[in-house]
Amino acid sequence: MRFIKTATGFVVRLDRGEEVLDGLSSFIEQAGLVGGSITGIGAVQDTVLGYLDPETKSYHKQTFSGDMELVNLTGNITWVDGKPFVHAHVTISGSDFVARSGHLFQARIAVTGEFYVHPSEVRLARVADPVTGANLISD
Repeated sequence: MRFIKTATGFVVRLDRGEEVLDGLSSFIEQAGLVGGSITGIGAVQDTVLGYLDPETKSYHKQTFSGDMELVNLTGNITWVDGKPFVHAHVTISGSDFVARSGHLFQARIAVTGEFYVHPSEVRLARVADPVTGANLISD
């Protein structure tokens, strides 16, 4: 992982083999960030996406094994159990140019990952919501 400080935040580069959520969480701790937003692009592999089924309160997950373009990652930085939590949704596309999207559970960088991190001074926590089964931002 490498990063560059900008006037409005950071540019974070993850390299081949790094896990996206682990790498971003590590950067957040290293930089001492308490909150913010993240956007990104790149190329990933071994990607696990999910869809939250409100009826069952559980995620349906699907794994995409091959190399995929990370067309978009949009997320936020919150905290769960005292640790940074990157809540991210992504769109990925393979050689068939078909877009797939969902909640990001896992992805490993295949070529590079380029992420813009925009810090905020507000620390937001997440707590389990019994109605939806999701960890929601709490007040």
